[in-house]
Amino acid sequence: MSNGFAVIPVGSRSNADAVRVPKTAELVARQIRNAIIRGELVDGDTLPAEAQLISEFEVSRPTIREAVRILESEGLVTVARGARGGARVSSPNYEMVERAAGIILQAQRVTIGDLYEMRTLIEPPAARLVAERNSEAAVPILRSFIEDEMSNIKNRMAVTLLIAEFHRLLMELSGNRTLNMFSQALRGLVDAHLSLSSRRRQGEDPDLSEKQLRFGLKSHSRLVDLIEAKDGDAAEAHWKKHMIAAGEVWLAQVGRNSAVDLLD
Repeated sequence: MSNGFAVIPVGSRSNADAVRVPKTAELVARQIRNAIIRGELVDGDTLPAEAQLISEFEVSRPTIREAVRILESEGLVTVARGARGGARVSSPNYEMVERAAGIILQAQRVTIGDLYEMRTLIEPPAARLVAERNSEAAVPILRSFIEDEMSNIKNRMAVTLLIAEFHRLLMELSGNRTLNMFSQALRGLVDAHLSLSSRRRQGEDPDLSEKQLRFGLKSHSRLVDLIEAKDGDAAEAHWKKHMIAAGEVWLAQVGRNSAVDLLD
């Protein structure tokens, strides 16, 4: 194929494949998917014309169209209809994981308490990793971010979203990509929950609310101090205490046993 990935004609499968023979469209989709994952096709690339795909894969037009639909359902291509239409590559991204996680967790009626417990389990070890592996690079980034949080402290909705971003940034700076993926998968649910909790607190005493926020942001600064000192044990212990204390505040407005139901 002109885009650089090798095509194995689907008719050339060995008898060993007969144990579980995928549909022909699935085999075509698999080859294109592999090319996207390997970087042979990159974000924005247009797939070859339908006639060329038919010729190179040695399959029918309905098979090619079904393969493209499979890739479209996976979010790996977007299809424009009409005379100037075509399939354009969309590189894999965290939004795919976030969307799938949101659907699955809601379908299973997972509670908000369960969601926050997961975060409490994975974030403190991430703080340790940042302190032990990435202190020099992480400290200026985190300190700058805390300045943004402080400058927005009187805007509850804005600072709430910044606080959520601080947590994700911490996971990203841990350097563990798998851990970061789990954090990104929860992003939509976490943001929606925090925003809901914040809206329900609108009627609270603004001075008390600001006092609580300042206390939380002071805890952020303390974490960065420990990261700067490269004290992984203390960073993990501090962030665990922070998560437990913060959870008591955030969960109070929506209920720990409320089912996750926060995405449109």
